[in-house]
Amino acid sequence: MHVLLRVGVTVLLASQVISAQMPSGDTLDIYWIDVEGGSATLIVTPTNESILMDAGWPRSDERDAQRIQAAMADAGIDRLNYFITSHFHTDHVGGLTALADRVAIDQFIDHGDSVEDNPELWNPYLAVVAGKTRRSVNPGDALHLSGLEFMFVTSNGQTLRSGLSPSGPNALCDEASSTEPDMGENGRSVGYLLSFGSFQFLNLGDLTVDRQHTLACPVNTLGTVDLLQVPHHGNDLASELLWALMPQVTISSQGPHKGGSAEGFEVISRIPEIEDMWQVHRALDTDDAHNTEAQLIANHTDEDGCPGHWLKATVHQDGRSYTVINGRDDSRQTYISR
Repeated sequence: MHVLLRVGVTVLLASQVISAQMPSGDTLDIYWIDVEGGSATLIVTPTNESILMDAGWPRSDERDAQRIQAAMADAGIDRLNYFITSHFHTDHVGGLTALADRVAIDQFIDHGDSVEDNPELWNPYLAVVAGKTRRSVNPGDALHLSGLEFMFVTSNGQTLRSGLSPSGPNALCDEASSTEPDMGENGRSVGYLLSFGSFQFLNLGDLTVDRQHTLACPVNTLGTVDLLQVPHHGNDLASELLWALMPQVTISSQGPHKGGSAEGFEVISRIPEIEDMWQVHRALDTDDAHNTEAQLIANHTDEDGCPGHWLKATVHQDGRSYTVINGRDDSRQTYISR
C-alpha cells in the first residue's frame, strides 16, 4: 500500500510523482456516496449516460437524496438514465422516493418483485415506478451504453454460469465451506460487471456467500477485475471468489457501525496482489488493525455531524489507468489497469 502526501498540485508517493491534473473528457466516473452504511453507487459514462445503483436510507431530512444530488452535480448531470435496485432492503432502496421527487429518472431496473414481506419498501417502489419503464433483468442481460460494456452477472438468486474468460477449475474451491442457500432479498441482489477498455469494475450488491460461491466454483466465471466494490458492505465474504477475482483495488461502502467486519477485512487483506483497500467510512466498532490506512478512508467520524464525503474513481481514456479520489481532502492515487 502507498503513503500519499498532497503537495501543491501534485501527489507524492513513495517512489513516484503523479500529477493531480486529470485528463479532460472521455473519462468514466464512479462515485461511492456516503449513505452511512447503506449503498449508493453512481456511474457517469464518457458520453454522460448515468446509472445509479441504490439510494440509501429513508429519512425525513432526505439526507441521502441530497448527498446523491451533490455527487450528480459534481459529475455535471441533473437526471438519471437508469436506476438499479440491487435488492429490496431499507438501506438500499429506502431513499428512492425522496430522490425521485428531486431528480428525473428514465428507467428502473430490478431483479423482479420483492420476496420478503416489506410493504413499507415495496409499495413506495411501485408508486415511484408507476407509468415509468421498469425492467427486471437476468444474468447475461446487458445495458447498451456507448463506449463500454455493462453486463448483469447476478439477479433473483441466479448467477452467470458461463465463463467470460477461459479458466480452469478454481483450486480455492477445494477448501471452501458449504453454506445454506439464502432465499431472501440479499441472495437475489442484482450485480454487474462494467468494462471500459482494459478496465473492469464489479459490483455485486449484498450478494450472499452461497451466491458468491456459485460465481467462483467450480470455475471462476468472471475472471479478474481491477476494481471491486466489496460485497455486502464488507461482511460475509467468500474468499474463493474474492481471491480468484484478484482485484487491484477494493472499495467498501460501509458505515461507522454497519459493515466493515473484522472477518471481512481479513479476507480482503489477503487478496493476492491487492494494492489498496479504500473505505467510505471508518468502522468504529473494530480496531485500527481492521481498518485501512487513514488516507484511504473518506469519513472518520460517527454519523451525527458527518459531512458525508464520497470516494470517486476516474477511469481515463481506453481504461488504461484510473485514479481514486478521496472527497475528504482531494488526495488521490492512480493505478495502471491490469
